[in-house]
Amino acid sequence: MTEQIKETLCHVTGDVLEKLAFIFSFPEEGSEETDYGSSVAASVSFAGPFTGTLIMAVSNDTLPELTGNMLGLDDNESTTVEQQHDALKELINVVCGNLLPVISGRQSIFNVNAPQIITENIASYLQSLSEENGAAAPFAAKLSLDGGECDILLFIKGKFPPEDMGGRSEK
Repeated sequence: MTEQIKETLCHVTGDVLEKLAFIFSFPEEGSEETDYGSSVAASVSFAGPFTGTLIMAVSNDTLPELTGNMLGLDDNESTTVEQQHDALKELINVVCGNLLPVISGRQSIFNVNAPQIITENIASYLQSLSEENGAAAPFAAKLSLDGGECDILLFIKGKFPPEDMGGRSEK
């Protein structure tokens, strides 16, 4: 199940990055630690058949291009930090909205909260989420982007998949 969720995270996130931000991505293998000091991250929490939080961390170097692409700006036009944060929040919102039906079935209904930029130390934030989840490791995937990387982490509270899902995961 873990490998299937990781593949789904890569596929859904890559598809959204390509369609929404015109950025191509490739799954990265290995467990090299991410330097979150040079990344911006956003989170979105949700509740439904299961409850959790989705985190997306994107390299600082990649975020301006990603934002410019989403806004349709020319290469010589710059973006503000606020625009970059809004673009990242929109991306994670769309990823979450596309991911949940894939892993829980299209009939499942979720309440998705507004995305938030993680303003504290990202590594500390991830550690606190792990502790809230009973030290359960998140489902995680790393994507290589042109000039940077994107980490996507899915924290699930409680048992996953829930009994009433029957362990189903659509692809």
